[in-house]
Amino acid sequence: MLATLADPILPVFMVMAAGYLLRRIGVMEAEHAGIINRYAFYLAVPALIVSVVATTPFLQIEWRAVAVYSSLQVGLALAGFAVLRLLFRIEMREAVLLGMATSFVNHVFFVLPIAERLVGPDAAMPMAGIVMVDAGFIFPMSVLLVARLSGGRTGQGRLAGLLFRNPFVYASPIGVAIGLMGDAAPAGLMTFMTFAGGSAAPVLLFTLGITLAGSSLLRTGGAVWTVVGLKLLAHPVLVGSGLALVGASAFTGDITLLVAAGPCGAMPFVIATQYGVATERLAKVVLISTLLSILSLAYLTLRFV
Repeated sequence: MLATLADPILPVFMVMAAGYLLRRIGVMEAEHAGIINRYAFYLAVPALIVSVVATTPFLQIEWRAVAVYSSLQVGLALAGFAVLRLLFRIEMREAVLLGMATSFVNHVFFVLPIAERLVGPDAAMPMAGIVMVDAGFIFPMSVLLVARLSGGRTGQGRLAGLLFRNPFVYASPIGVAIGLMGDAAPAGLMTFMTFAGGSAAPVLLFTLGITLAGSSLLRTGGAVWTVVGLKLLAHPVLVGSGLALVGASAFTGDITLLVAAGPCGAMPFVIATQYGVATERLAKVVLISTLLSILSLAYLTLRFV
């Protein structure tokens, strides 16, 4: 079991540690995180979305389980946003992204390797629909919302302009088009998308490490622990209950529950960096939830033994 968890966990912390250490010794500066993040925002993450959407096997997915998961994901994000605004008086855009972090999981680069070690390549099937909805709808809509809020503050709030400038708007339709083309799609195009998309996670984790190096890891605050608690406790409990109610198959239910127990994904951090939103809390949420998710994931892996 330890080997199963170590494979995806160690690389995550090693890449974050590299960013942290390089800033601490003066090789990287705080502003470098924003510059590097532009590559992730405009190329790596959109390419990842294209490759995920293009290879999603729509007809083989148990969509009722996806519907339950995605509905609860949005509901928990809204609840988290409300709590953060009412109790902690957090600025609107940061509260949106911290709310998103309560249910947005690092599924592709963290949970999927664990699941594949447990049950083999079939683990990707129940996860594909969740990744598709996240990549094709929830993440792009979150980007547009924060962009809209940021535009309103700077006088550049027209929705048409936001849509035109946002690469996430185009990523999903391009992925669908490539998927429909099947074997007729240029092989080099998908190779490029997979290659560029594969760089998204290391780049995001590296910039996250740079950001963490500029803050005190010992001072977290109630807002951070609230988000982590909602993510690692409320999220899997809600998803497990919802899957039981709709009668999801045992295999799909187990994999989906494993996803819900995973740590916060780095995508809210990407959006924050791109639009000048405070990133310190988001960086700590990703770090702490990744550390603590070892416990929840270790417990759930016993279901597969």
